[in-house]
Amino acid sequence: MKDHSEWQALYLVEYRAQRKFHAENLRFKEDATLEVMTTFRRPDTLESQVLRVEGSKLIRERVFNKILEAENETQSVSARQQVDIVPANYSFSYLGPDDCADRKCYRLEITPRRQEKYLIQGEIWVDAEDWGIVRVQGSPSKRPSFWTRKIQIDRRFKRIDGMWLNSSLESISDILIAGRSTLNIQYSYEAVQTDGTMDRAQFEQSGYLPSLQIASSNRPR
Repeated sequence: MKDHSEWQALYLVEYRAQRKFHAENLRFKEDATLEVMTTFRRPDTLESQVLRVEGSKLIRERVFNKILEAENETQSVSARQQVDIVPANYSFSYLGPDDCADRKCYRLEITPRRQEKYLIQGEIWVDAEDWGIVRVQGSPSKRPSFWTRKIQIDRRFKRIDGMWLNSSLESISDILIAGRSTLNIQYSYEAVQTDGTMDRAQFEQSGYLPSLQIASSNRPR
């Protein structure tokens, strides 16, 4: 996993994706929609331009704005190192094989080494061929606020040119007084630019292959 993440960080130069956010509170029958055009540029620039926004002002301010702020907080290289799903931040337990959209994958339990709001207690699905993360499901190891009692997150990725990029995010939150709230984010990529000189095979041969072999040797046979 760490190998694939390091290779992808070098291979991905830029992308432009349209994202649609929809959030709803069932108790108060409030909902809101936000559409943004998001541009990523290597190594850590992320810019989002609002295309359309409608619905509850409270949801827009308390949910959508907070998500965009959190993305900026965790986008720098140093910040990502603190939240990436790697051995420095998590311990892993093998749960078994699975099928991920007709690709073989492995399901692992992940346990954060620290209690932080951006670290997830739950499970991940890892592609059996390239060790990219296909899906993350779980709850923050630390409650993000007093008002939020529980959050269940399901983040999925799509394979584009050998990389695993965000495809969707769904979450269900249990909020004090407000009750059950849902959030859905969908990604539609308009352009993806990669570094053609960053060959995956050459990258693995350059000294990053051992960790991949360790991961393979720890897998039950």
